[in-house]
Amino acid sequence: MDAKCNLITLKNITKFFPGTIANDHIDLTLVSGEVLALFGENGAGKTTLMSILYGLYQPDEGEIFIKGEQVKIRSPHDAMEYGIGMIHQHFTLVPVHTVVENIILGTEKASLKYLNIEEKVQKIKKIGKATANTKISSCNSENC
Repeated sequence: MDAKCNLITLKNITKFFPGTIANDHIDLTLVSGEVLALFGENGAGKTTLMSILYGLYQPDEGEIFIKGEQVKIRSPHDAMEYGIGMIHQHFTLVPVHTVVENIILGTEKASLKYLNIEEKVQKIKKIGKATANTKISSCNSENC
């Protein structure tokens, strides 16, 4: 079995917005082979932290390491180059697309109509309680 390693390490991540500190010296390590859940109240900074990791925001302080190497993630494209993706909260999904189409949206250079969606469906199989072919518009808190 492979030895566990730190895949992603966030050190002292701090993000300021006018009148508030969204992230205050956050340390987080994602280790290979583990599943990590990030919980907190609304406004606790979870989305801000993940937006920093995904390159949507830049940290005001702190460092990001991928497999021990310090990196700068300046855009979602940079994040995807490191194998980092982000599935946004429901209000940022495209309701007329399927679950799989929403997952791959923005990760592929080709238009969705030119991609082999069935191939992607087979790789993703099931997301939560919804199958990959489920339209986002038919999802609710009980079935997706």
